[in-house]
Amino acid sequence: MPLALAALVATLTVSTAALTGPGTGHRTADRMMSSSRAGLRGTGGLGPATLRFGRSIGSPTEGHLVGGAHLEAAPYLRIEPADSASGARWGLEPLVAMIDRAARAVRRQFPGAVTSVGDLSRPGGGDIDRHRSHESGRDADIAFFVRSATGRQLLAPHFVPFRSDGTAPSWPGAYFDDARNWALVAAMVSDPEAHVTHLFVAAPLRARLLAYAERVHAPASVRLRAAEVLQQPHGALPHDDHFHVRIGCPAHMSACVENPTVRPRRLGPVVAHGRRGAASRAAGLVTPAPTHTPPPLPALPRAPSSSHASPAGAPQDAPPASMAAPIDDVDG
Repeated sequence: MPLALAALVATLTVSTAALTGPGTGHRTADRMMSSSRAGLRGTGGLGPATLRFGRSIGSPTEGHLVGGAHLEAAPYLRIEPADSASGARWGLEPLVAMIDRAARAVRRQFPGAVTSVGDLSRPGGGDIDRHRSHESGRDADIAFFVRSATGRQLLAPHFVPFRSDGTAPSWPGAYFDDARNWALVAAMVSDPEAHVTHLFVAAPLRARLLAYAERVHAPASVRLRAAEVLQQPHGALPHDDHFHVRIGCPAHMSACVENPTVRPRRLGPVVAHGRRGAASRAAGLVTPAPTHTPPPLPALPRAPSSSHASPAGAPQDAPPASMAAPIDDVDG
């Protein structure tokens, strides 16, 4: 009897080690199954919850990312060329899957639509150039959809800033695409898994989106949810050239800190209005968000006048050769 009991204990010990030891076939299989969802590639982790989600440790401004998922390009989703070299394409699986689902949703509504994505987090999280947040796998930058006067989607090499009337000061003939941008917002705030807590965007563009949603009779529940999370950030540039989306801490992550840690920063003269590039990144400058009331929402933009004509010989819907890269955005 003692010999039989000892043999049983030894068998259980070996089985447990096989299931929990590093580099096992079980863990590899689990990782492969997890990575097949929505075109994502997991990085591994500790246990099923980590394989499924990754782990967000600390806050968006003072944190790290363990495991998580990699955002993959697809016919309906591209990496913004200006951000492609950063390698900041990692996040918690709910965030990455939400972006993928939202891009698919926009394409279903607008055949051929392509969502352009900038930085998420680095593979291990932590400090990332040009951002005060994006450290814990819960933040992502997504470009605005841009349209021509005829409604065709335009793709730019970098984020494009827009005025309150929907025109682009750096790109004559390009317009803020109310319809596709609202479709993207609606998909993200209605996502069945990720809980969006912030969608940073300049106040006048927020007004455009909510007014458009009302005009097309979007569901009241979706409009209310969007109104709650669309906001111009305080103490940061206003985000007039892209969305910054942040999801909340998943319930099972006790080490995840919901609210950003306040960091001291140097203030300087106004350098830009919610844009990214080398100038303010090098100087470490931050411009406070404006406090004035945004102007009333104008009518939808019409076709450009002759004063907005493209240079001779240039296609109307192509970015001007002289269109400079946006100046730095300090994400909230």
